[in-house]
Amino acid sequence: MRLVFKPIEVFIGLRYILSRAQPNHLVSFISALAITGLVLGVGLLIVVMSVMNGFERELRERILNLVPHIVLINQQIDADWHNDIAALDDFAKVQEITPYAELQGLIHVRGNTQPLRLIGFADGRVPKGFASMLSEQSLGLPGVGEILLSGTLMERLQVSQGQSVRLVFPGSKTSKTQVKRFTVKGAFATHTELDQVLAIGSLQQVGSIAGFDSGISGFRVQLDDPFEARNVGYQLLENLPYGYGFRDWFQTHGNLYQAIQLSRNMVGLLIFMIVAIAAFNVVSMLMMSVLDKRRDIAILQTLGLSRGSIVQVFLVQGLAIGALGITSGVLLGVAGCLWVADLIGWIEQLSGRVFLDTAVYPIDYVPVDMRGGDILLIASVAALLNGLATVFPAIRASRIAPAKELRY
Repeated sequence: MRLVFKPIEVFIGLRYILSRAQPNHLVSFISALAITGLVLGVGLLIVVMSVMNGFERELRERILNLVPHIVLINQQIDADWHNDIAALDDFAKVQEITPYAELQGLIHVRGNTQPLRLIGFADGRVPKGFASMLSEQSLGLPGVGEILLSGTLMERLQVSQGQSVRLVFPGSKTSKTQVKRFTVKGAFATHTELDQVLAIGSLQQVGSIAGFDSGISGFRVQLDDPFEARNVGYQLLENLPYGYGFRDWFQTHGNLYQAIQLSRNMVGLLIFMIVAIAAFNVVSMLMMSVLDKRRDIAILQTLGLSRGSIVQVFLVQGLAIGALGITSGVLLGVAGCLWVADLIGWIEQLSGRVFLDTAVYPIDYVPVDMRGGDILLIASVAALLNGLATVFPAIRASRIAPAKELRY
């Protein structure tokens, strides 16, 4: 069959769509339903894919900018750690390496108690992710006796800057439980799950409280490519003295990455099925149109239109409806990507509810990463499904016998 459409075929196919005289209201309803289904399906799929892409991007660029890709830990005392860190600074694939000290404990204020993860950094050796965050929020590294708390913790504990808080650190076989007082120097916000428990102190004081003779818990390592963390970790151990081990981000946040990928694929598949169902609604619409216009088809055949031309008339009708629905869906999806974050924020203000809480989700906002490749793929697949859906009704229309339809 020829795929080159003649002007007469295009004219008749578009006339069937644009004609306002629709004696059969059911055909009009099914046509509107088919177009609406395509618009909503394509638009929702673009928005959902963009949001899931946004979560993946934020995991890479924000969460993994604050979470170390590799943590090097020495169970023994390493008094020579200054030389060790100097040896690793120039290691290939390593972006930065910083010493740190860390303690797990509780923070207690006026009867309110919350779990706490206190991490200490040295002046001039703050990881770039934290340094950038503190700089953006006009905060400096706290000194001895001072502490920075996340805004979430301060809100829960109902404390403000300048107030004194008590930190309780559990003891071990060789040490007793310690209670220390700190002055809150300020509040920071990472907008990630770290805000639930994180506090920042000085390396000197945190290391002293922890009882580290070397003053550090280990090294935080950031890589050029975080997905090479496991291999690079083993390579780093070969350049360190005996006693060192490592933990990578796959062990701490790998499940989050897998969950994002799984959610992205599953939600995308479900909404893709909606697009497929909407595309195949075109079958119902065209079949109803064929039944409604069988006498018109018989007359066109008696006027000289071949069966191939009849097929192309209904292909034009189905493809035009698909083009209208897909184009409108793409525009709706792009508009949704631009406005979804503001819309969620407006709904949160109106309802007084927080939809994305870092106690449950990895971040507290809706990220959007709209990619042209995804939009093109979605539109192309929807167009392909729509094109396949128009073939059977078009062939069915070409098989109408003029003599039988015009007999009476």
